[in-house]
Amino acid sequence: MMKNKYLIIYVLFLSVIQFITAQTNSLTGSPYSLFGLGVQTNSNIGRNSALGEGGIALESDHLINTLNPASFTGISNKSFLLDVGFLGELNKVSTNDKDENRFSSNFSNLAMGFSLNEKSGMGLSMVPFTDVGYALIGIETNIEGSQDEFISNIFGSGGLNDLSLHYGYKIYDNLSLGMKTSFLFGAIDQTENIVFDETFLNVTEENFYNGFRLGLGLQYQIDHQYTIGFTTDFPTSLQGSQDRRVFKSLDFIPTDVEDENDLEIDSFKLPLELGFGAKTTFFNSLVVNLDYKGKLWGFTDQSDDIGDYVDQSIFSLGAQYRAKKVGLKYWQNIEFRAGFNYDSGYLKVNNQTIDNYGITAGIGFPISIRGGSMLNISYATGQRGTVSGILVEENFNMINVNLSLKDIWFRKLKFN
Repeated sequence: MMKNKYLIIYVLFLSVIQFITAQTNSLTGSPYSLFGLGVQTNSNIGRNSALGEGGIALESDHLINTLNPASFTGISNKSFLLDVGFLGELNKVSTNDKDENRFSSNFSNLAMGFSLNEKSGMGLSMVPFTDVGYALIGIETNIEGSQDEFISNIFGSGGLNDLSLHYGYKIYDNLSLGMKTSFLFGAIDQTENIVFDETFLNVTEENFYNGFRLGLGLQYQIDHQYTIGFTTDFPTSLQGSQDRRVFKSLDFIPTDVEDENDLEIDSFKLPLELGFGAKTTFFNSLVVNLDYKGKLWGFTDQSDDIGDYVDQSIFSLGAQYRAKKVGLKYWQNIEFRAGFNYDSGYLKVNNQTIDNYGITAGIGFPISIRGGSMLNISYATGQRGTVSGILVEENFNMINVNLSLKDIWFRKLKFN
């Protein structure tokens, strides 16, 4: 029986990984995904989406928390957790003279966690790491040395995925340490169509990146009311390669100009990331979490064609209310959540950093009162960039839907 359960979960996980890998190119419509490896993902697991996208100090009791590998020690003994998520995003992009709406949606995450024994737990997660999905239409450019112009349309899609293995170990009853190993991989496609008179030129570039990254985590429960957490993700370089094809049509006669594979391109450096989180509980019903994460992009010594990378700060605040930990009535087990986050941004264009903020809210509906399984729905709205300076402002609205399941394994029934 247990072997069948493991087999079902294993097949499900592999199937979803293939689906995510094939579909991540529709997870965003942000024009800022043009920069670097794309915009940092808005996908979160379970409750974190509604808590300002934070939760470094939260445990993984009945809901998985991948923000800190030490949290996996919170999974109760002989328990198994599974989280499947979907994301829908509506973007309104504004310039000085027009507005444009873009919608994207897709499968957003898959994660599982389980206890190894009373002191340790582990898990496996698959989430998008960055998202790319932009379209620049009707760009007019003067031909050097003449008054003639050509028109180009540029399209980008793809992104990177994060496949992570999490492990947590409880050193003392109130102190847990964790380790995370991540494999980052994916492809970013860019296609440029150039039209001049009766000449058509198509340039397609597919950039592949992959690499490993190591992270550590800690959670310390000061008392029954206060918990703190720390995380670090070490810097790494993602190796890159490119497939490039150039195709032209002159007088409606198609010709291949260039077709090369496995071209060497620059590696992309990810910075050292440091995180701190705190959680406090009031009246055994209200949980408040506060997070800070710093990403030291300045030490990577790299830049984009359009701007420079700068150190990034992310603040998040969240709150969750549940009437009772285990209520006898259904409504007593519903979880209400709200939060706020601010991201200073990591790219500076024309001496202006592209920052963003978001306001979040959500609710968790128990699937069963005592089982711990929940349907989590969250909503986020916010703004990225500004019309002034870089001339593009993005307002986004997102809905995350996560199905979080909990099961108890290896427990024998006893009869009197």
